[in-house]
Amino acid sequence: MSWWLASIGLIFAAHTPFSTPESHAAELHHTQSTRMFQAATPRPFEIADNRNLNGGFCWASSSEKLTNFCGGNPKTGSHDISCSPFNYRPFLFNILNRTQDPCGGSPYEEIVAGAQNGQGARAWGAFDGNGNNIVKDYWVFHNCDGAGIQPDCAGDIKYIERFEGTNTEPSCTKGSHGRNHCTFTHPDSGTTFGQFKYWAGWYGVNGEINEKQCGSQASGPWGGNVCQKIAAIENPYKNDKNVVKAFSFMLFPWVCEADSNMVGNNFTWPTMSKWNTTTGWKCYADNEPGTPYKGWPPYIEIWLAGLYKEGNTYTIRLDKWMVNDSDTPAKMGKGGYKIYPCNSNDKCPW
Repeated sequence: MSWWLASIGLIFAAHTPFSTPESHAAELHHTQSTRMFQAATPRPFEIADNRNLNGGFCWASSSEKLTNFCGGNPKTGSHDISCSPFNYRPFLFNILNRTQDPCGGSPYEEIVAGAQNGQGARAWGAFDGNGNNIVKDYWVFHNCDGAGIQPDCAGDIKYIERFEGTNTEPSCTKGSHGRNHCTFTHPDSGTTFGQFKYWAGWYGVNGEINEKQCGSQASGPWGGNVCQKIAAIENPYKNDKNVVKAFSFMLFPWVCEADSNMVGNNFTWPTMSKWNTTTGWKCYADNEPGTPYKGWPPYIEIWLAGLYKEGNTYTIRLDKWMVNDSDTPAKMGKGGYKIYPCNSNDKCPW
């Protein structure tokens, strides 16, 4: 997977947050600053030279605007696990590369993301003997189901999501780094996850984190040596003779910001539905480099993972590291945290 698909980059516009979480959309737009973010001019898009972001749609050609959406069937109660992070799922990578949906071949695609079961994505969580989710968080690993698209029309394969907590009220808060951290509302279930309770990113190139992932399509690579420090973290599962597949990935928190190029709601809905926001905003998983003095995202989760077979089921063991306002990753907890596939008899969202 090319680095521009594993990394996202947003077209920068005004970076001013909500005045208050309860403000109305009209008031928000009235108070927005028009000052542009002072960054290097974004490079041309690399997937399709004739791509056009006007209206917040992705384009397969100069005349083919992609208008695919997603969602479950309210009549049958079925859910669309692939419907994330927006109601908009254009399948741009699949269309341009003629990739089957879902795609398969590697243990990540076949087992972790569920292609062997005919799924485009698979949910995982930590469960007790009665099928209860014991830590109140869960994961969704995607393969080539079209999920993960960002406002730059990249990143719509091998998307990874981590959800925490239960339904809460929508809100946004401007952080010390100028990021507008928002709650995330899932477009199928309608559940709103709190600020810093929804993290998302992409499967590492060949299952590993390297410098190709440390950047975004619009603003280029991160500054400093944070990426080298992340890539140097040893995956404790890599040399285990019992591991089916060792892999690693980075996750980023959810943010929303103003962008006058967005004249539709494809890249905001339903996260910003409370404010009836249909134009001038975008939301995304924040892998952007940050201030000129920092040069990398202020918050990064680094996950080192190993897929194992346990009896008749599989498990993923996880170690977590964190970049938190520093260029030096720190290990969080002991490691070895286990998650299991979410089956139909388990008490999980899907």
